[in-house]
Amino acid sequence: MAQYFADIFETVISVLKGMRITIKHIYKKPVTLQYPDERQVMPERYRGFVHNDMTKCDSCNLCAKLCPVDCIYIETEGKAKERMMTRYAIDYNKCIWCSLCTENCHTGSITMSHDYDHSVYDRKTLVYEFMDPAEGVIPCHRATRVEMGWWVEEKKEKPKPKPKPPVEDSPAAEDKPAAEDKPSDDKGVE
Repeated sequence: MAQYFADIFETVISVLKGMRITIKHIYKKPVTLQYPDERQVMPERYRGFVHNDMTKCDSCNLCAKLCPVDCIYIETEGKAKERMMTRYAIDYNKCIWCSLCTENCHTGSITMSHDYDHSVYDRKTLVYEFMDPAEGVIPCHRATRVEMGWWVEEKKEKPKPKPKPPVEDSPAAEDKPAAEDKPSDDKGVE
């Protein structure tokens, strides 16, 4: 009989604990976003889709060389001052969003966007062509770009962090006496 009332008491306590949690959350603001009308705000360092500003790009091929999966396609024609870029494309089927291409771009043309929604029905459409064939080719040489009005100044270097001052020995280490030569109590056994 005592077990019967103990079970009832335990059940009532369990229900009250559950209701306490439920009541606590009833008056809180919901966290559900009504997608696509509401979008999540991404953190500053979020790595979304790669974007290239073709007005800044000088076709140095550094981004394509550093890409571990070879998803950036750059095609040029001509040599030296006559070199012109004819194609710049990124295949998002291959891209692993590692940001190696953006870290080393000396002009700052290639960046990681905060865009995360590129739903498509056909995988072929995930190859983004950043050059419009109707606009023609883009000059790669700096002097030629300046003459044609294409050049944009290089991105500024990030300030290097100041080196931390050397850490001095802790006072606890100074308080400890150095290992002294204690006379040995060993008696030679002969």
